[in-house]
Amino acid sequence: MSQPLVQRIDELVKARAGRSRAQLIEDAVRWFLDLSVHKWSDRGIYVNSCRVALESETLSSLFFSKLTPTEQYELGVTAGSQAPVADAVTLLHGRNPRDESSRALVLGLLQDNGWGAISYHDDLIVFSSPFYPAPFIKGYLESLLRINLDVVETSVKENAAFRIMKKGSKGAGTT
Repeated sequence: MSQPLVQRIDELVKARAGRSRAQLIEDAVRWFLDLSVHKWSDRGIYVNSCRVALESETLSSLFFSKLTPTEQYELGVTAGSQAPVADAVTLLHGRNPRDESSRALVLGLLQDNGWGAISYHDDLIVFSSPFYPAPFIKGYLESLLRINLDVVETSVKENAAFRIMKKGSKGAGTT
């Protein structure tokens, strides 16, 4: 291992990013394997069977700003019906993503994939600093999890909150 790399690892240990050199190296190898880095090429970054595109929040916001909230919601419904996270939950974890007992797992995977910091308590799902707009997230989750959500007003613009509605009840609207 090169001396500059060892020095950088030592700096990270000193900054408490890891307990030891060995732990940092083990974490790096785990990320290398989990993110399928060995399959990355000039044709793209692949994580398992999904191609990943690095996109700025500005570009995403520009795209969604051209859509009405209803169009954002409908796009979310379509995306949720084809969500790769459903396959990950089913194939890698042996669980049904639509089961209530799998919600924390599904939301954790979305968080791990950059959707925002997600908390889930009882019937409330909160996205802090969400990457996507609330109408898209609502449609996505409703389609993926086969639930009805109601948007909950928040005092902080950087949050998107949703209440899971009981079966048979209608929320305040589709977006």
